[in-house]
Amino acid sequence: MILKRWCLVASVFMVASLVITTPVVSADSFRDFRKQNGLQAYVPPEWFLSGYFIAREKNPAYGFGPVQEFVEALGGTTTWLIEDMELERLVRLKATSADGKKVEYSLFLEAVSPDRTEYWVFVLLPYESAQAWYDAKRAYHGRKAEEYYGKTKNELDRALSQGLNINAELRFWVENGETSLQAPEDVIMSRYKFRPVFDLGKGRRTDPAAKTE
Repeated sequence: MILKRWCLVASVFMVASLVITTPVVSADSFRDFRKQNGLQAYVPPEWFLSGYFIAREKNPAYGFGPVQEFVEALGGTTTWLIEDMELERLVRLKATSADGKKVEYSLFLEAVSPDRTEYWVFVLLPYESAQAWYDAKRAYHGRKAEEYYGKTKNELDRALSQGLNINAELRFWVENGETSLQAPEDVIMSRYKFRPVFDLGKGRRTDPAAKTE
């Protein structure tokens, strides 16, 4: 009888230990990730938070947003972060830009939950038109730009003509320290049920009541 009682106590203690230590492990995880990648807290610009985004680098199917609504959909504790070297570059470029021109840069959205820590990496796109976005892609990719991004440029043009300006690209996501091979577009719709607001292929806003594939 005494042995059974001690076994029960031991079992309860083990379960309680798991419940208590899980958030601590998660906290250690995000602190280590921040340190390893030189990340620090950052306040994003309002035009980005209130803007819309695509979530697949090549041939995105949908436009999502606003960004702030996606942040709220994640739950947990969220923090915007920037790499220290990226921040230095940003400050340097702003200091040398006489006209205050916006520049393209990356931000990490950290989402900490008791069972996992995720990082969603956004590239801010400070372009006033799809052509300007495409020109930046062409400057980097050269002749391959048309093959990779020509179709998307036309789709973004149609979105902009209907009042939807894409201000960011959700490039990839990291879960518990591992970069996922899944496109963020698929994950945010399946795991978080975050619905798109614009169907790029059809060239029109989505029906809030309709289900996406």
